[in-house]
Amino acid sequence: MRPGDTIVAVASAPGRSVRAVVRCSGPASRSIASAAGGGGAPRTFGRGRLDLNGPSVPCLLWWAPGPGTYTGEDTAELLLPGHPALLDRAVAQLIARPGVRLAAPGEFTARAYLNGRLTVDQAEAVALTIAARNDAELAAARRLARSDGARALGGLADLIADTLALVEAGIDFADQESVEFIDPGALAARIDEIAARLDWLGGSAPGSAADDRQRVALVGRPNSGKSTLFNALLGRRRAVTSDRPGATRDALVEPLDLSRDAPGGLVVELVDLPGVDRPSDECSAALAEADLALWCDPDAAWAPIGLPDALPAIRVRTKADLPGPPAGGAVEVCALDGSNLPALRRAIADAAGLLHPGRALVTPRRAEAWLRASAAVDRARASLGGAGGQRPAPAELLAADLREALDALGDLAGRVSPDEVIGRIYATFCIGK
Repeated sequence: MRPGDTIVAVASAPGRSVRAVVRCSGPASRSIASAAGGGGAPRTFGRGRLDLNGPSVPCLLWWAPGPGTYTGEDTAELLLPGHPALLDRAVAQLIARPGVRLAAPGEFTARAYLNGRLTVDQAEAVALTIAARNDAELAAARRLARSDGARALGGLADLIADTLALVEAGIDFADQESVEFIDPGALAARIDEIAARLDWLGGSAPGSAADDRQRVALVGRPNSGKSTLFNALLGRRRAVTSDRPGATRDALVEPLDLSRDAPGGLVVELVDLPGVDRPSDECSAALAEADLALWCDPDAAWAPIGLPDALPAIRVRTKADLPGPPAGGAVEVCALDGSNLPALRRAIADAAGLLHPGRALVTPRRAEAWLRASAAVDRARASLGGAGGQRPAPAELLAADLREALDALGDLAGRVSPDEVIGRIYATFCIGK
């Protein structure tokens, strides 16, 4: 992304419509509006005509100066007849101007974040709103946009920063026995409170813990392409594959991140089961724990294989590069060349969202930051010692663990710099009196 350019894109839904919106953001936005006859007062609609290198079309348009816009930059919008071919020609005409180019996916929202118009949470909420499949997920995106979680994270980050300031102040004045900034009991109580708040945040974020992930099992007859598909979905060779039936003997379980192809998607546990005509005891036990099945069949015959009646299943016609009958509504994929794998990942994410609505509130980035912070706080609690006669670790190690926890939460709530930590010391104590 080149932030100095003016970007242009169709901002309305694809397809035919009575009106469609072409949005511009950047320094050339006002001149684009002026060239079409709408360079008058800001934030007022005007009528004009957009030149399409010969013919022209009528349009409504307005412009607004930054920073009081969505992106924080000068912005213009043109309302044109909603014919796809006309819109393509209009965009092509606009990006032919010097310094004007087609916007990259998500670039308007990226500029809003870079220009301080949106927080990271609000930017993620835009993607989650677009990807929402039901009312629960839409409500979750709205909560993220309102930064409900950010306020809780901000309060927790303040508590960690204050505690870190006290620990670091004690290190600085370690040679003065008469100066004690916090006694060990109060310090332990603070760290216990930090841990409790982190646990609460993790518990209020469904889907963040690995043991809460949904299990998606690949099932089908022997030699139906399950293991090859398993490897292709993971993007690496994990299962042994062979043209001979029975290559898979044990259930293999690996995490699969769906957010690449489905914004706001989940991390699920992908399970590769041995190919059987009827499930063995091991397969039956694995299917009993599964939330969703990928029923693989290269012939699209879907002969019964003993799937539990209550288990939702996505029918997948594997080996779609080979001639075969119509798939009958199944997802057709070829694991060898990767064709239609993104569509299958989105189908899994859709099914996962319907099974457990609202889980999309937690993105992989937020879950990873929470896990890093929790691990650092656990180490900080262990540094205090006291259990079984264990001696406390040096205060420098405790401070390092608290700083790591603060940095992890800083990815979500905003970073707290070392200078701010020092400032907290002097805001709380009057040293030298």
